[in-house]
Amino acid sequence: MGIVFFIVFSMVREGYPQIVDWFAHGFGMIWGAGEGGPYGITPFLFSTLYVGLGATLVAVAIGLPCAIYLTEFANTRLRNVIKPALEMLTGFPSVVMGLVGFTVVCFTLQRYFGGTGYSVLAAWIVLGVMSLPTIASVSEDALRAVPQDLREASLALGATKWQTTLRVLLPVASPGILASLLLALGNATGETMAVIWVIGNVFPAPPITLNPYVPTNVLTALIAQRSSGDSVYGTPEWSAIFAAAFVLFLLTAAMNLAVRAVVKRRSKDRFPANLRGKP
Repeated sequence: MGIVFFIVFSMVREGYPQIVDWFAHGFGMIWGAGEGGPYGITPFLFSTLYVGLGATLVAVAIGLPCAIYLTEFANTRLRNVIKPALEMLTGFPSVVMGLVGFTVVCFTLQRYFGGTGYSVLAAWIVLGVMSLPTIASVSEDALRAVPQDLREASLALGATKWQTTLRVLLPVASPGILASLLLALGNATGETMAVIWVIGNVFPAPPITLNPYVPTNVLTALIAQRSSGDSVYGTPEWSAIFAAAFVLFLLTAAMNLAVRAVVKRRSKDRFPANLRGKP
């Protein structure tokens, strides 16, 4: 807790002037080059959420079926091959994943769709692959935690294995699956190095559009680029960089609290008092 307080205090202390300005007058639309400003982050906020949500959906589309297969249908030998292979993905540095995304994903998109290949879609694919182990592993653990009695009762009533999975196991395991979504969304929203390679790094104002095949920019990349550029300590742009970091922290913290509340409520709704160990 002390470490968290120290980090938040540092961001607020350095970014206080710009934080007050944003919350008083709005977040602005353009991040001006140089020390004259203005320092607007609305397009960067939109792109950060859009990229994070899209990447999480890509990871869920692959990871959740994978978790279901490993838990309910795969034999032990196949499971012992697939699960370590998935977990190995977490061992690749993000810069390596970004480099692979640049040389494979961006070039492939450029070849078949034209343009530069830098795009939201490329970021979705790269971040989705990076988030895949989180979704698959945590969701598998949640499914395995479902009491075996529920499976046997459903099968005894005549349900098929697929019906049992979809109508019994997934609803009961939904709190754990939602937790995996939280972790994946947080990873995708806070990722920097992989995104810089494939997003396009549009400056000073990325487009606010739902078109996934356009280059854009996100808050994490903006912070990395501007803090390693010509920004000088104590200047208005320096303050704006820390203010952007503070807003990113608030964004991830809000998602964390919201999903925790949903998980807690659904857990109470799904499990009767006797199954939660209460009299």
